[in-house]
Amino acid sequence: MFSCSLGFAIGTDINGGFRAFDQDTGKILWEANLGSPVTGYPITYLANGKQYAAISTGTSLATSGLSRLTPDLHPTNKNAVYVFALGE
Repeated sequence: MFSCSLGFAIGTDINGGFRAFDQDTGKILWEANLGSPVTGYPITYLANGKQYAAISTGTSLATSGLSRLTPDLHPTNKNAVYVFALGE
């Protein structure tokens, strides 16, 4: 989980969950199910005055090992990079 200058923190989970939380209350502000385990660390960047968050999903040694600990979850192994505009 990491926080950004817009007042929220971003967290992920092994099932492909990608969420933004209010830094003060912990309330979920928005969430998306990416369908595959998150394999990298989320990053944020600024382009043309707009802030974005990017995250990668797919297969890695870590996600393969963790998936054995959660047999009730059935995420795909699709490799992808997702980018979200922040602050809207």
